[in-house]
Amino acid sequence: MNFIDIRLKIRRFIKNNRKKVMIIVIALAIIIAINYILKNMQQEEEPKTTYEPNIAVMDSSEVPQKWQDEIQNKIDTFINYCNDKNYQSAYDMISDDCKVALFPDIQEFQEYVDNRFQVKRIYSIQNFSNLSKQYIYDVNIMSDFMATGSTGTNYGYVQEKFVFTEDDKDLKFAIGGFIRTNTLEAFSEDENLKIVIQSKNVYYDHEAYTVRITNKTEHPIVIANGTEENELCLNVAGELRSDEYVQDSNVVLQPEEETTYTFVFNKYCDDGNAPLGMYFNNIRVLQSYSGNESTRQEELDNAIRKYSIIVNFNVEN
Repeated sequence: MNFIDIRLKIRRFIKNNRKKVMIIVIALAIIIAINYILKNMQQEEEPKTTYEPNIAVMDSSEVPQKWQDEIQNKIDTFINYCNDKNYQSAYDMISDDCKVALFPDIQEFQEYVDNRFQVKRIYSIQNFSNLSKQYIYDVNIMSDFMATGSTGTNYGYVQEKFVFTEDDKDLKFAIGGFIRTNTLEAFSEDENLKIVIQSKNVYYDHEAYTVRITNKTEHPIVIANGTEENELCLNVAGELRSDEYVQDSNVVLQPEEETTYTFVFNKYCDDGNAPLGMYFNNIRVLQSYSGNESTRQEELDNAIRKYSIIVNFNVEN
């Protein structure tokens, strides 16, 4: 059979089966079109969740690669020491400044461990904020229900900020949100008072100032006793923030008395604002001061002098 005969047979078949051939052609065209469309359609992206424990949630900055493993290892080692009630080893991991600020002796640290690690704990971590060479992590400390077999309803956790600070070629480790201790030695003095702001302990969400005040007179002096607003304030970018606990305590000095106080102010360490100074807005030099509720207001009203003192800081602090 030659080529011409084959062509004739094909033409005859198509002529006799025209409808079937058209249906087959259309079906093939549809299949080809569908395949083309599917091939060129962009696949819908499925939602993805990623866990990036070393990227800060505050600003997406990342902890340097060289420190990431060491930080995670330190946290893991510390939690394990606490779970095992290996108090001394855990205590030895903490920086000296953090010990002085929060746990002056190991007995206080032991109370901290016993309070948080009553049962075996597990944890999760997330880098929260980074300040130059300081890396702040949120650490969620949770009960290990698989280990304890607990079926109770208390599924909460304790969140604490662990802080890592580059120190030469090493990392200092602190807990309790402690950032650092700054020496200030800022002072102001007049004929009545000498005020020396010696240092401050910086935490993530507050600052605690150590202040030595000397009464140079023969009269009692009231600096703050909760009777007036803004008696004792910190100037942060022009905003005056009152001491958190002054309402609950009296800052009163008897004649020629010298006392050291701790004043605490709300202040986030990563807000970008350096405190400018401390304001003593309502100093009252009195004839007498008994402290009795019944006579207090009369004694304050009869003050020899009322005035204010500002102790300015180096803005780098």
